[in-house]
Amino acid sequence: MISLRPHQERAIEMLRDSLRKGNKRIVLAAPCSFGKTRVAAFILAEAAKRGKKGVFICDRIKLVQQALDSFDEFNLNVGVIQGDHWRWNPAADIQICSIQTLARRHDKLPFDIAVVDECHTHYDTLSDYMNAFNAVPFIGLSATPFSKGLGKWYTDLVVPSTPIELLDENYLTPVRYWGGKKANVKGLKRRKLSTGGSDYDPNHLGKRLTSDTELTGDIIKNWKLHGEDSQTIMFCPTISHSKHMVEQFNDAGISAEHIDGYMPDHDRQALFEAHDKGEFKILSCSKLLNTGYDAPKVRCLIDAYPTKSLIQHVQRAGRIMRLAEGKDYAIYLDHAGNISNLGMPEYIVPEHLDDGEEKFDERKQTKKEPKETKPRECPQCYSIFTGMRCSCGYEVPREVSMETDGSILEEIKLAKKENRNVSAEAKARFYGDLIQIGREKGYKQGWSSNKYRERFGVWPNKIDPVMAEKAHQDTLNWITHSRIKWSRTKK
Repeated sequence: MISLRPHQERAIEMLRDSLRKGNKRIVLAAPCSFGKTRVAAFILAEAAKRGKKGVFICDRIKLVQQALDSFDEFNLNVGVIQGDHWRWNPAADIQICSIQTLARRHDKLPFDIAVVDECHTHYDTLSDYMNAFNAVPFIGLSATPFSKGLGKWYTDLVVPSTPIELLDENYLTPVRYWGGKKANVKGLKRRKLSTGGSDYDPNHLGKRLTSDTELTGDIIKNWKLHGEDSQTIMFCPTISHSKHMVEQFNDAGISAEHIDGYMPDHDRQALFEAHDKGEFKILSCSKLLNTGYDAPKVRCLIDAYPTKSLIQHVQRAGRIMRLAEGKDYAIYLDHAGNISNLGMPEYIVPEHLDDGEEKFDERKQTKKEPKETKPRECPQCYSIFTGMRCSCGYEVPREVSMETDGSILEEIKLAKKENRNVSAEAKARFYGDLIQIGREKGYKQGWSSNKYRERFGVWPNKIDPVMAEKAHQDTLNWITHSRIKWSRTKK
């Protein structure tokens, strides 16, 4: 019997409801660390109980082994169709297959239900199987179903939980974000992506970053300042840039190693195990760790790889959100500007699949991020703010993109859990109370804005204060509580 958590049970019910409505091609969109493999195992185990054959399709060999390890934990009757794998067993109820092996099979593998891992990467082979087995349910799994034309192959999207909900339910590790000095991407060439759209050409980007010695120094300095000596992974635009950064860290006395897909498998495995044991601090790559990398002890992410892709952005952040003992929070050091350009991953939630009918844009497929959570870096005071105006007085030009040259990263905060559902009216009243108190006490002009940010994690941009003759008691209570908390931290 496979036990499920409440959000996983909700996913099963939503999938069943979609199937009852006649949908045969369904995407289950669930955040990293949701437990999608466990849900897949439950689906296929239930099918096997009814005498049905099921298949779990992976897009890379490494994921085949990970799925097998997970399915074995549930004592399922599993065979593997991948090269000459030793677990070959065509009589098994459940088959785990790599898409590459399926592509080489001329006869179609018979099955009654299919689960497709990382379905945002869609292959022609999978299209062939979907056409050949048009009456068989195909359930796609992805944290990032933002690929171009995915809606041509899947007819329904179910979203049982958002990252914020999983954070609130303590199934994800909260992340502290630091942003500021970032790479200059002006004038860089772009290239098309297999998932649609375009991104910066990694070779041109790598050369730009390798020559930026100031940024390289900032990366090391900020890791020393904010990384808390944590086990860390790093993303770089190219393999050569990753190796360059490893040299820089080692020269600075910080143990680092590079890893890539061209290494022999046993060398990669040795690096994974050594890093997991804490034998060195920083494991650097280009894209290898983006998906299928499961190391809950990793606490810090250095992002030195600017991207325009939501898929890349969300997948990277998910690497550090897994729960682990003693891991109260994770750390994201953004030297790429991805947080300010693409938003906080916790707020990126899919809303529909792209059907290929309109001009492709990943962000059109997501729910709108709350306006107050979209962070920017101020080029005058280097603080993080939201909206179009910083508390220092700087206003964002309507037709000019933001730049920053601050060398020390500033923290970007999510709205606190207890404040996420506070109404706009209540926020306006609270801000008005703060202004009233500040005037009565003779505080500096920015006191009220800073107190608002202390509570909600963002500046009060686009908040029109509602003034009262006297500050409300709940506001006074909050100020008293914050002072007590501050005095305790000082002690």
